[in-house]
Amino acid sequence: MIYHTFLFDENIWIAAGVYIDGHGRLHSVRGEIRIVHEEALWIHESRMSLEDNPAVEFVSRSEILPMDRKREWTSWSSENPALGRLAGRFVLVDDSILSSCVSTDGSVQGVECLKMIEDDLYWHRGCLFQGDKKLSSWAVDLRRR
Repeated sequence: MIYHTFLFDENIWIAAGVYIDGHGRLHSVRGEIRIVHEEALWIHESRMSLEDNPAVEFVSRSEILPMDRKREWTSWSSENPALGRLAGRFVLVDDSILSSCVSTDGSVQGVECLKMIEDDLYWHRGCLFQGDKKLSSWAVDLRRR
């Protein structure tokens, strides 16, 4: 089994890549993700902003049920200012961590894939939909600080 460093170790990850909005426009995006392990929860805090418009910022805080390395999956929940409450799962599949989520009212759905390239580098890809409308997608590299 692969020894994943994302989620399982407390770290700060620097994010850089591309954000594609609902109209298909590409924007360079930068930010960071902080992973903190508390006794009963793991916390995943992210803050990203568009390089061409730093006033546009994406902030989220997820609470993850801790998992040991023998388990393949765990649950998480998030309160997102723009999307509301989301619930999802992380699933370990070889070199990747997959995630799917849905809002509490069922209107927003999303998927993500975090592929481990090296211990200090993950490729993070994902998208969000609201019904038949794509809200956003992204392709971001995460490098451990």
